[in-house]
Formats: sequence, structure tokens, C-alpha cells
Amino acid sequence: MVGHYSEGRDPGRLLAIGISIVTVSVISFVFATGFLSLLASVILLRLGSSFFHPVGISTISKSYGGPRLQKSMGFQSAFGNIGVLLVFLISAPLYLAVGWRATFIVFAIWTLADVVLTLTFLRGRYPAASDDPQTPSSSKPQTKRTIPLFFVLAAFISGGSYAVILNFANIFLGTRAHLDVSQANLIVSAFIAFASLGAIATGGWTRFVPTNILLAISYVVASGSIAAFTLLSGNAILATITLLATGFSISATYPLTYTELSRYLGSIGQQSGRSFGVLSSGQTIGASILGLASGYVSQFLSLEVSFGSVAILALIGSVSAVFWIRKMNRRAY
Repeated sequence: MVGHYSEGRDPGRLLAIGISIVTVSVISFVFATGFLSLLASVILLRLGSSFFHPVGISTISKSYGGPRLQKSMGFQSAFGNIGVLLVFLISAPLYLAVGWRATFIVFAIWTLADVVLTLTFLRGRYPAASDDPQTPSSSKPQTKRTIPLFFVLAAFISGGSYAVILNFANIFLGTRAHLDVSQANLIVSAFIAFASLGAIATGGWTRFVPTNILLAISYVVASGSIAAFTLLSGNAILATITLLATGFSISATYPLTYTELSRYLGSIGQQSGRSFGVLSSGQTIGASILGLASGYVSQFLSLEVSFGSVAILALIGSVSAVFWIRKMNRRAY
């Protein structure tokens, strides 16, 4: 819905509205008294965060072209991961120092400051038209068609895979490699850090390798590294190496998918806000469904089965990317 109504509106104001909702939701956690109030706070939090991808990525798509487009998409994904990493690293020390309620208040102040910065730096700044023929242009006729299924599938797999690893890797490392919580969390923090590197690094590689081919390669590497992590998780060193490779490759699929969709939309003259909203929904739905499913699978079978299933899904992502490449090559001729 946000993507649908974001077209032609000030992105800075929309992003500020989203962050404001996040601020209110973070404060509401302080007053939560039970399951239902916590659930309401989470729903409000996700409502606010739903502004970021359709508005932010759509704005980047319209503002940059060529190699700058991929680099900008990479930085957007990378700094999202850095934000996750910062919270992951400082929330526990804050909790130990000032308690959980004060920790939420600190993050609420953080997001409130972000609202001010967003309004200050993006006030009245509408995205400029890109000079790249592969990116959306307002001069082209707008169509009502939906985005190809490939992008929804890719978003579902990437979002779901990242969520499963982020939520269950520390438990898996604790049971298989016999690491304590702090050691396992440190490895997962490194996973997030390498995810940021993967998002940024791919921006330079697209100068030499087409985006869609890099996307297929990233899914192949992700599938192999997740499978290796599942098999080698009993050894802490090997588990760490394979998990870092997983973070790098899975995160690389995010900006690559955004860039490929942006160029596809440019070729057909379709509005991007709604399309990136659909893509963002695919990622969050994948994270929800695969995260929930992995919990049940690990309960009734094992975490090995959960991670093995994610490896198979990443392989499916690579196969679907190959079919997409073939389809676009036929379309070019």
C-alpha cells in the first residue's frame, strides 16, 4: 500500500512518517504488559518499517543510472545491515547497564533524531530523472502489469534465508559446535558484518559482470555455503568461514535484485513505487513463513533439516535466475 501511494510524493516526508511510527512503536514497548500489547507494538513497528523499501529503493531507482545505480543499491542494503549490527552489539550492554525499559527509550531517541535528520537533508528533494535508458523514466508510458514472478520468488528466498540464519544460527552453533551464547552471537555479528560487505562489493563487480549473472552466481554460492555450514557446523572455525560466505552471498542478492528490477521497470516504463513495495512484501513474507516453518521443522525434525531446506531454496533461486537470464536474452532478440 505504501508503494502504491508513494508515487509523485516527497520521499523525505514519507520516510520521516515511517520513522516517526517506528519511534512511537519503540516507546510503546516500554508500556507493554502482556502478549497482546507486545503484539500491537510489533505490528506498529512493522507498519513504520514498511515505508523504507518501497519509498527508499524507488527513490534510488529514479535518481541513479548505470554503475551508480548498483553501487547506490548496495550502499542502501549495506547500511541496513550495519544498523542491525549496531543494535545487535550495543543492546545487550545497554540492557545490563540501564535495564530493558531505558534501552527502548535510548533507541526511541535514536529514531527521533533520525526523523529530524531525514526532514533536514531530504526536505523537498524529489528524485531526479535518471539518464540511464535502463532505469524508469516518467517519459515512458506507464503500465498496469505486475512484476514478473521471478522477482517475487527471489525476494522470498533471500528474505527467508537471511531470517532463518539470523534467528537460528546461534542456536545451531550452540548445539553443534558447543559454543556459549556470547561466542555464537559474536559469529552471527560477523555474519551481519560480512552481509554489509557483500552488499557493497557487488556494486563494483557489475562493471565487469552483468547484474543478472551475478545474481545467479550469488545464489549458487549461497546454496553451497549454507550446505557447507550445515555439514561443518561441528567445527567452530569451519562453521564461521562458511557462515561468513553465506552472509556475503545472501546479502549480495538484495541490491542485485533491486537493480535488476529497476532496469526491467525502465525497459517497460512501469511505476516503481508499487513494484518495489511488492518486492519488499516478498522479502518480509519469506522471512515470516520460512522463519516460522524452520521453528516447527527444528522442533519435530532437526535444525539440520531447516538449514538444508534453505540451501535447496537458494539453489532454486539460482535456477530461476538462469531461466530469467535466458528469457531476457530471448527478449533482446
